[in-house]
Amino acid sequence: MVSVAFVVTCVLIVVAPGPSFAVMVNQSLRNGRLGGLAAVLGNASGLVFWASASVFGLTALIRTSEFAFVALKVVGAAYLCWLGLRTLVRSRATAADDPVVLRTGGGGRLTAFRTGMVTNLANPKAAVLYLALLPQFLPAGGATLADTAVLAAVQMAISVSWYTLVVLAVGLVRRTLARPSVKARVEQISGLVLVGLGLRMITLSRAAL
Repeated sequence: MVSVAFVVTCVLIVVAPGPSFAVMVNQSLRNGRLGGLAAVLGNASGLVFWASASVFGLTALIRTSEFAFVALKVVGAAYLCWLGLRTLVRSRATAADDPVVLRTGGGGRLTAFRTGMVTNLANPKAAVLYLALLPQFLPAGGATLADTAVLAAVQMAISVSWYTLVVLAVGLVRRTLARPSVKARVEQISGLVLVGLGLRMITLSRAAL
């Protein structure tokens, strides 16, 4: 039932840089490999929510209701801009950090999980993914809840696999990036990207979904 076309489509959607990608990199740099993986799990939990919501028609509401769509994208944009500005402020103090101290505390992982989840939940594109994408690949003879669940599970597995690879890749170079001068520049870039994605989200129209 799961076609090659569906898998390829999901891969292309997932690997396209967006808010979740920026957050995974940011949290991996801040909280280490385990923090990055926590953010991946948070993002996946958001996907589980939207997959469940699609069954009850909530994702359709985002697609058809102007108020619901605007409210969600404003919250998402504000959250991304807040993350970006906080990262930019933190980058100003990074030069004084000890380059060998890498934060990997449990509190950081919990924050990373929450950040990954909220970023996904506040992204209108994540909300309509299951409304616009999955129906195109459901059986023509009448889709069942099981068919939808299988496709959603495949999409989530692809998402988790990709972002796990991203986190592991960042982990390989994290100690080098932890040097104060390098870390400050990376945080500046990361902060600007998050703010830019927030501003881009606020200009998103339903026609783009």
